[in-house]
Amino acid sequence: MVQTFLEKPASLELLSQKSKDKLSQVPDYPLDYNIFLCKGISEAQKDDEAELLKFRESIVDSIPDDYGNLIFKGLTKNGDGSMNLESTTTSKLQRRLLLLLILERHRRDIIALNRLLATDPKNCKTIHYVELKDPIKYEIKSPIFRSFEGAKDVYQGSFKKFSVLQNIEYDFEHAIDENGDYQNDDDLVDAFCTEDVMKFNSKLNETDDKAYDSLEDVVANSRIARVLIPLAAQAFLLDDGKEEKKNAKRTYSEAK
Repeated sequence: MVQTFLEKPASLELLSQKSKDKLSQVPDYPLDYNIFLCKGISEAQKDDEAELLKFRESIVDSIPDDYGNLIFKGLTKNGDGSMNLESTTTSKLQRRLLLLLILERHRRDIIALNRLLATDPKNCKTIHYVELKDPIKYEIKSPIFRSFEGAKDVYQGSFKKFSVLQNIEYDFEHAIDENGDYQNDDDLVDAFCTEDVMKFNSKLNETDDKAYDSLEDVVANSRIARVLIPLAAQAFLLDDGKEEKKNAKRTYSEAK
């Protein structure tokens, strides 16, 4: 079986220079916001695996054969007779994005810490940056991220919603090949770095027309949450199935 980029260790060093530059320019707020959302969705998928398995079985059984044959089933029977749920490629892509964002957060944290150490005239040490081998275990201390963690209960419904949506995809969405919508980490970074994300701070500073009076106003008027939604989920679980005919790739959705 050919190894795809999703099976390889995530690393900022393997990104193109263009992708590195883009990621380094993402404002802290949307960076931490998306780390928080991606972590929450990943945890929900793990905690609700039994529920997601039953849900996928019910979806596969309820869809007419003409469409059902196009759906990625990913259901195999274990030796003890129990069923095993294979993760969708969409959920793997979301987790891959999470790892890249955590690596970027860690890189920034080291820079900020060294800047702080430099203010002490008695200190002559600097912290040498070494990329994380297991980003998911990194404890993020960013005040922005911590503020989201403090309100985590409010987001549980969104976490569960997106874990369900990412549980249904077409067979062609499951494949990672030359025809896929995301073929490498650079594709993920490029899709993540939208104008709304990159210009978040600019919107925050807009005061002339009084369109944005607070951080909450900016967030409400921005699409900074980058959560992948499979085309199959759009077609069968959402009301925007018509968009499937217009889009050749799974899309991002704002967390609501």
